[in-house]
Amino acid sequence: MRRLIVIGGLVLVILIANCEWRNSEIPNSQSEIPVVDFSKKPSGNPYQELYEKMLYPTVRIKAGLATGSGVIINHQDTKTRRDYIYILSAAHVVDDQGTVTVELFYPQNIEIEASVIITDTTKDLALLRALCSATAGVKSYLAPVDYKPYIFTPVWAVGCSLGLPPRPSFWYITAIPQSAIDNPHWEISSPILPGNSGGPVYALVPSDDGNARTYEVIGIAVWVRTHNGQLITTMAGIVPIGEIYEFLKEYTDLTDLSD
Repeated sequence: MRRLIVIGGLVLVILIANCEWRNSEIPNSQSEIPVVDFSKKPSGNPYQELYEKMLYPTVRIKAGLATGSGVIINHQDTKTRRDYIYILSAAHVVDDQGTVTVELFYPQNIEIEASVIITDTTKDLALLRALCSATAGVKSYLAPVDYKPYIFTPVWAVGCSLGLPPRPSFWYITAIPQSAIDNPHWEISSPILPGNSGGPVYALVPSDDGNARTYEVIGIAVWVRTHNGQLITTMAGIVPIGEIYEFLKEYTDLTDLSD
């Protein structure tokens, strides 16, 4: 679906469902794509916490010819207690597929099959589940449901840009709609490229006592603007955290997401 916005003669097209990357468009073969070993922990690396909190839980999703991103948000099935992982992504990444391939990057590069549990094409969100114990303990934390965004809030967008292993981009929240009915998405200036769709957007969220801050998911990347046929990668939309919680209510087996 495309929405045209005309502002002072400038036409902007919001792409809701065309942010995935097609495998056939990757310039090099899959075997030539460099693999990032996220398990290495160099001594004295001042950014190791960012690796662990943001890159480790990020996955690459392959659905048919499309490639997008996702993020591990939970490890528990409350009925069976089996080693399930739950992955949040965008509905347009998985499209109408019942199962997709998920590539994990930590503690090792492996591919697993995941079932698409629920999708919401209006919110553009999807929930996947896979049986896997390799990533035990690796997950992202969701910000509180009442998280309040501000213009100039620093954010990190993480995703498998152009079908490559996860990489971060950094900048700010730039727009917060006054009405969630007209436009439910927040806008960020962190560069978003094809393949980032379904990837997490993080912010530093203060604890209740204000003495500690953690990197928590505040949204899922779902679109970028275009002008004259060119992607404006620094004008991107994310599904905000409140909409994510509303979506996850549809799956009652998933609990304690913000622990």
